[in-house]
Amino acid sequence: MAGIIFLLLAFFISSAAQALEVVSLSVQQIKMQNWQLQNVSIGLTQLEKKSPQLQLSIQKLLLPKPFADLKLLQVQCSQFRWGKNEVHCLQGTARLQSKLFNAPRCQFSFHIGEKQSQFQIQQLKILQGNFDLQGSAQGNNWQLSINGKQIGLKALHQLLFPQLKLTSGTVRLNGKVQGNWQGLKKINLQAQTHNLSIQTTDGSKATEALNLVLNLNAAKVKEKLWLWESDNSFQHGNLYIEPLYLEDKDAAISLKGQGYWNQARQAIELNQAKFYHPGIGFITANGLINYHPGFSIATANLHFNLADLAAASSIYLAPFTSATAIEGLSLSGHLESGITLKKQQITAAYLHSSHFSIQDKKQRFHLENGVTALNWSNQPDFKQNSMFSWQKFNLFNLPLEQGYLSFLLQDKKISLLKETVVPVLEGKIQIKQFDWQAVKNQSPKLHFSGQIEQVSLEKLTKALNWQPLPGRLSGQIPGVNFADGKLTLEGGLKINVFDGEVAINKLALSGLMSDFSQFYSDVEIKNLDLQQLTQQFSFGGMQGRVSGYVRDLYLENWQPIGFYAWLGTPDDDDSTHQISQKAVENIASIGGGGMVDLLSRTVLKIFDNFGYDKLGLGCYLHNGVCQLMGVAAADYGYYIVKGGGLPRIDVMGYNPRIDWPVLQERLQRITKSSSEVVVH
Repeated sequence: MAGIIFLLLAFFISSAAQALEVVSLSVQQIKMQNWQLQNVSIGLTQLEKKSPQLQLSIQKLLLPKPFADLKLLQVQCSQFRWGKNEVHCLQGTARLQSKLFNAPRCQFSFHIGEKQSQFQIQQLKILQGNFDLQGSAQGNNWQLSINGKQIGLKALHQLLFPQLKLTSGTVRLNGKVQGNWQGLKKINLQAQTHNLSIQTTDGSKATEALNLVLNLNAAKVKEKLWLWESDNSFQHGNLYIEPLYLEDKDAAISLKGQGYWNQARQAIELNQAKFYHPGIGFITANGLINYHPGFSIATANLHFNLADLAAASSIYLAPFTSATAIEGLSLSGHLESGITLKKQQITAAYLHSSHFSIQDKKQRFHLENGVTALNWSNQPDFKQNSMFSWQKFNLFNLPLEQGYLSFLLQDKKISLLKETVVPVLEGKIQIKQFDWQAVKNQSPKLHFSGQIEQVSLEKLTKALNWQPLPGRLSGQIPGVNFADGKLTLEGGLKINVFDGEVAINKLALSGLMSDFSQFYSDVEIKNLDLQQLTQQFSFGGMQGRVSGYVRDLYLENWQPIGFYAWLGTPDDDDSTHQISQKAVENIASIGGGGMVDLLSRTVLKIFDNFGYDKLGLGCYLHNGVCQLMGVAAADYGYYIVKGGGLPRIDVMGYNPRIDWPVLQERLQRITKSSSEVVVH
């Protein structure tokens, strides 16, 4: 049809060219190869000159699929030619229209032929940038290329992402898509942002002056199966994805991936993906991800290699631990780890590290030169051992010297493989058994048993910030259980100290890893040697034995809240009962009174030591007040020391109620005297 029209026009022009200045021909519609030209006008002007001008004017040019969304309006071709069923617009202008935008006039050219057709749009000014478009079709195949420069992201985000707040940024876009009339076959896209600063309305995601490079290549290998490859990075600028904050000024942080998009299975087959953070380490992954119905991980393998664990923990760990029980932990060293998932469940994992260290701002943990080889699987026949060793390990100020643990991590169970001895405070802790078992829909079960041998009590009490005590600590740990965040003691813990025995019963501890710990226990004290107990104190020398108890002991953050305590001479004690002058003065300061100074200037200066029959002091702590009691009642108070033998002395307390902070100060400092001493 078009060829006939052009032949008629040529004949008409050749016949009348000598008589006319302008010759034109109008056609309402021309269709060629799915291209549609509407309201076509062909004119020849300046016939009187040696080089007349032939112009083509098209009111509307409709492109074939898949370019059908684009419409060219008011097409003017100042140079064109036709022949052999082909039309060439070599130099033209047009106004572009689509569903998304209307553009001002741009430079345009096209070629329509029986075997091949193409068009090109240049200097298209939309979205505050310049675009070049080029499309072609040959037989059943087509392709479209786009090149965009200095695209204003502010205009683009208002069009596509109105929920974002954008303050600055431009993007450069290059892309090519290829296919046939049945659909897409190949995609190549490259985008690069410059100085990108955006923020979501909820503030959960933001960038600042970010340079981002995105590359995506995809090819259809067979029906409903695509091979894809992605290479993305950012360099210079800041990126915030709540709660992570990434800052990169020198080397580029990159994310690469390659795999298949299986439309039939509605799944992404991830052959390989790699996240690389220069100077810190990398993560690789592969697996199968289903996206319908819903998102789920069918299989996945992840591998972590962190060369600088200190930097990695500050960037990737600290934001997630903020306001949690482990806030303030910082790690250092080298770490390799891996995770295997099937049907969104972890089925195997490993963690290997060297020169591993832990620092805790709250001083709960301190680990130096740790080495770990942790291996876990949910398979019941899994037998690969795990180990953990360290040079120095402080747990709540308790220093554990160099140690080594060998254990098995299997399914929901942790088991110690052999008895382990850990040196601590000049003694040792022997771990005989350790078993941890998770129970479905219940709290996990933990069982521990062991033995303490010759641990320095002085160093232990200093480490716990308690009043220093001399001697050595030894005892059996029959069994310890932990469940629901609460630690309980099976039976009783017996400690041999000061030639006597201290038995801890009904022990329970909760909130161990929190800022609010609670401790419950009963303590039985049997036949301690007072001379051993007092000889290393400035308290003063004493001889004899003492027994007692602390019942219903309750501590919050290791501070006493309530208890009922008694410590005194056993009824069957037949040892020598002696008390020094200094001890008398210090004991007198506990009960409250006002005559000890006067008596000290008289009777107490005559003798260095005194005999006694019994001594004892009790306290019932409630609501911050300690109700005191002694070995016997007196007319105006109570006996703390009941005299006996020669020389003998009685120490009496007058104040039965004392605020606990005041009593603590007296016990710790023993500087003020407030008891009456009566000599017989």
